Amino acid sequence: MMKPYARTRDGLPGVLDGPTRGDSMDDTDNRDRVGEVKQMSVIGADITITGNIEASVDLHIEGRVKGDVRCATLILGENSAVNGSIYADRVRVSGTVDGAVETRDLAIEATARVTGDVLYSRLRVANGGVVEGSMKYRAIEEDGNKLKLVEPKSEPAIEAVFID
Repeated sequence: MMKPYARTRDGLPGVLDGPTRGDSMDDTDNRDRVGEVKQMSVIGADITITGNIEASVDLHIEGRVKGDVRCATLILGENSAVNGSIYADRVRVSGTVDGAVETRDLAIEATARVTGDVLYSRLRVANGGVVEGSMKYRAIEEDGNKLKLVEPKSEPAIEAVFID
């Protein structure tokens, strides 16, 4: 029986025949908040998609996409190519992107080539990675974690107290 989750040679989830939900894994990158393994959809090297992709799960692309990609986490393999915009929380590029990238966390590997404007909150570029376009930093918005100054409620002043 084939299992839907596994690790590639660089330790990332994405190919078939590996640990499944409930099996132990050596790190927690592929786990959600309650400890369950996240789902990863894979577009193989021999697949070309023409049109936009919108996924609620993580996506690993080894093939070619001619259209925009929206997902939680996007991993682009060395031979992958995306001709369109990318919108994801986390993006790791090892292939080619011809279009805008909007993400919180961006990792550009040594084999990557990005042509287009990039909007990011955290950035890592490996030696050899190429970006042709504007790079714009966007601060991470964490409304729930900030302390707010609150004014105390003003209570009516007590004018007199009668005790019998």
